[in-house]
Amino acid sequence: MVDLQDCILSIANNGQLSLKPKYSVTEAAQILGLSAHTLRYYDSLNLFPFLQRDQHDKRFFSDADLQWAKLIECLRNANMSIKDVQHYIELCLQGDKTLNQRLNIISQQEQKLLDTMETLKKQIALLRFKKEYYENAKLKKDLDK
Repeated sequence: MVDLQDCILSIANNGQLSLKPKYSVTEAAQILGLSAHTLRYYDSLNLFPFLQRDQHDKRFFSDADLQWAKLIECLRNANMSIKDVQHYIELCLQGDKTLNQRLNIISQQEQKLLDTMETLKKQIALLRFKKEYYENAKLKKDLDK
């Protein structure tokens, strides 16, 4: 199994993230803009492999855990299923031997988002056309009065 430092390098732009647990679930949720329920749910699915707990079994998030959560949310927002996120994280934990697999997963998700962006651009163009048509029709009607 890979260690946390290797995982940090894959989620931090500069590789410098604190491992010190310092945020409660509520605090982490506020920082991330997620619900505490979502963070607990992700944890129940073992999506936070390095999350630490105190003596009362309360979860505490480090800066590294917050970046990990951002990655999870990014993947989810890219329409990756929970099952696929779990698989991706399992691959991350296996270290460099899965680099090609992870690269393929990220590349596929990127392409899906690019395809979605193209679709959205076309939909926006159509809506703008219709908006302009209605604005011009309304203006013409107002002038005819």
